[in-house]
Parts: sequence; structure tokens; C-alpha cells
Amino acid sequence: MKNLKKKKMVAIGLALCIGFTVLAKDKEFKVRTMTSDKIENNIKEANILLKAGKVIEIAYATVEGGKEAHLNKEYFSKILPIAAKYEGKMLGSLQVTAVVGGEVVPQMVAIFEWPNIEARDKLLADRKAQKLFPVRDAILTSIKLAYYTVDKDVMITFREDKTYEFFNAWLTPEAEKLLPEYFKKSDDVKKKYGSPAFLANLKPLKGLSTADYLLQPHMAGIVEWNNTNAYYGLIADPEFKKVAPLLVKSLTRIDGIHAKFNFPQ
Repeated sequence: MKNLKKKKMVAIGLALCIGFTVLAKDKEFKVRTMTSDKIENNIKEANILLKAGKVIEIAYATVEGGKEAHLNKEYFSKILPIAAKYEGKMLGSLQVTAVVGGEVVPQMVAIFEWPNIEARDKLLADRKAQKLFPVRDAILTSIKLAYYTVDKDVMITFREDKTYEFFNAWLTPEAEKLLPEYFKKSDDVKKKYGSPAFLANLKPLKGLSTADYLLQPHMAGIVEWNNTNAYYGLIADPEFKKVAPLLVKSLTRIDGIHAKFNFPQ
């Protein structure tokens, strides 16, 4: 029971700001951002626009050791032009630096955009694309996919000096009442650790199949941290531990993944 309680305490920090790659960048494959990468004060930044009315696909994947470049050359360089026929595109990717809790343990996170879920289905039914799926499956050791929408356009600026948490949360019936109280009472202690910034509220797409590779949480989002040490410092803080039970009672499960953005070379 003590170990279980300790794991819960680690997991509770993952939704601190919920607000109700491994991929190579060679000439054949480039991350597609909505605006150009820039360097400000020697810190690289990349802007990605999450558009209202679009379907955002996020892939959490693990690549078999030594096959990262092979994934790029043999799969992405060939599948992305096919996806473009259906207005699908890759927005960016991140290298996972820490898994701070949950059931998904990937090495990379990739973000894609689709005009709608039907366009994604057309890619899956495309004969040329189907020939590439075995290539992908031979390279990846695991993959989980999640599909989201946003209520309004959200521009996210990814910085090389920051860490980004992708979380998926499953809620209890008590969450509607307890989460607002938790947010209010935990606000001051968060400031001691750089006030992690909630960047995007991702609304999970409903009505999908129940396939094992699909994640279908109640809520999800992207949070910016100064670093993962700040995250661990916060959840270990005595002041935070006093309000943490409110969050624990609000969640049945939460997956948290910390990652750094992959800037094109």
C-alpha cells in the first residue's frame, strides 16, 4: 500500500495546470511548422498553430533501437506525401525526456493535423499507404494514438530551453467539484516552481473505435515547464501535498510525458 500511495503522489503532479524525436531531419523530411523557426537571444523557438475545426492527431511511439533514420527514410518520407493528398500534415515532433507517470512510455511524440477524421480514414484505406504500414510496424515497438480538437486557434511556441508535458487524464465523478478547488488552493505553491504554463486544452475526439492503440481520455493538454526537476520539486513540496488529495480524488488515471521539441537541422 505504501508503494501504491507513493506512485499516486508522483502521478498527481501531471495535471497541475489543467484549466478546464527521435525523428531525423534530413533533406527528405522536414518538420512543417506554421511559422519559421527563429533564434531569439540564442534560444531556438518554433511556432505551431493548432487550428479550430481541425483534427489534431498525437502519436506516442517507441522506435526499435538504431532504426530512427530508417523510420524517416523508409516511412515518413513516403507516407507524408500520400497524407498530403487528404490534407494531412505533420506539424512537429518531440523527443521524450521523462515519463512522470501513467501507462504510456514512448520515446517520441509526433503532432499531425487532419481536416477531419474521415480524411485520416481515407489515408488508412489508401492502397499505397497500406503497403507502407508493415514497414512502420517493423520499426516501431509500440504506438498509441489520440485525436483531439481545440475550441479556438492556439499558437504554441516551443522553446529549446523549456520542457513540455503532454498529459491525458481520466476523471472521477467528483472531478467537476474538486478540481476547481484544487486549482485555487495550489496556485500559490506553483509559483515557487516557475508557475508551469498551460498552453493548450485538447478536447478528446468522441465516437472513435475502442481499438487498443487509441487513447480516449476525458481531458488532455500541453503544459510548459522550466524543466522536469521543477515538476518533481513541486509534487514533493509540503504545501502542495496538503492540496494533492483533491486532485487524487478527481482522477482515475493520468499519463504524463515530458519532452523537448525537435528543431529542424
